[in-house]
Amino acid sequence: EPDDGFEIPRQENLSNLIDVDLRVTRSVIPVGGDVMVEFVVQNRTRDPLTLVVPNAAIAKSRRTVMGLPLEHVYSGVNFRGLEVATDGNPKLGDRVTRKPEYPVDPIRLAPFGSVGLRFNVARFYPVLHQAGTYVLRWSPYGGAVQSRPVTIEVVQFKQVVMETDYGSLTIRLLYDKAPRHVENFLDLIRRREYNNKTFHGVFPNHFIIGGCPNGDGSGKRTDGVCLEPEFNDTPFEFGTLAMALIESPEERDINSASCQFFISLSRQSAWDRRYTAFARVEGPESLATLRKLSEVAMDKNGRPAEPLKIKSMSIVDLPYPARLLES
Repeated sequence: EPDDGFEIPRQENLSNLIDVDLRVTRSVIPVGGDVMVEFVVQNRTRDPLTLVVPNAAIAKSRRTVMGLPLEHVYSGVNFRGLEVATDGNPKLGDRVTRKPEYPVDPIRLAPFGSVGLRFNVARFYPVLHQAGTYVLRWSPYGGAVQSRPVTIEVVQFKQVVMETDYGSLTIRLLYDKAPRHVENFLDLIRRREYNNKTFHGVFPNHFIIGGCPNGDGSGKRTDGVCLEPEFNDTPFEFGTLAMALIESPEERDINSASCQFFISLSRQSAWDRRYTAFARVEGPESLATLRKLSEVAMDKNGRPAEPLKIKSMSIVDLPYPARLLES
């Protein structure tokens, strides 16, 4: 036991002294992407604590350890770390162990203090590179404490290609920001609901709107489905896509998102967190096409003088590696 004035608590008492937690950066992760998880240990008491890895030799040095050593992450039963489970295999991650080769430094927690370590756990659990739903838990210090479960989804991300008379638009979907709106958009594309529809309104330097089944801004999905909002921190800039809402001078129905969508043509900070942004037009060629669409001739009613067609939309795999889910 280190002679530093700190008492090492008995393992059976740890559940009354510390909390452990798992925190994920994203709950929806692309196939092949990094699975960033933070492991956190927090002292629940007003007294300092010293924690050691059970059944491992204790380093006698007095050096100050910064952060949570990886050996403390892998301090579970038989030196297990993360517990990974699926519906078909509740013990998927149990084979991954890391027995220390050298004496392990204790960690010292100040009263109510916490310490953590964040890393890409897919380095040690390659199964997390495969599509699926995974439940993660952490039971360190010989299983004396356990974190709450965290669920992540690993999916094959898609992107959308929209064909118009003025060229194509590549659309990157913001899965983490608005997952229900993303799925709604993909569902409509699979049903070919957008093929041969139009952009029925163009408002230069503001937005372009389309996807109405009636071609005039009055229509909804044919099955009547509407979405609750998923307002998020995505800024409305040139190329940001959002779902349109039913609005009048008297009322704005935030639960009316259906099939109509609009694309921002400039920075519109007043729309941030007021509409659900779910995608972005991406790439220089796509942005050039969007500029052409925004500059079409208009009639006296503010509508495109000639029908501004959405010829088709198709769903393709998002290439990896790629710029994913940026905020």
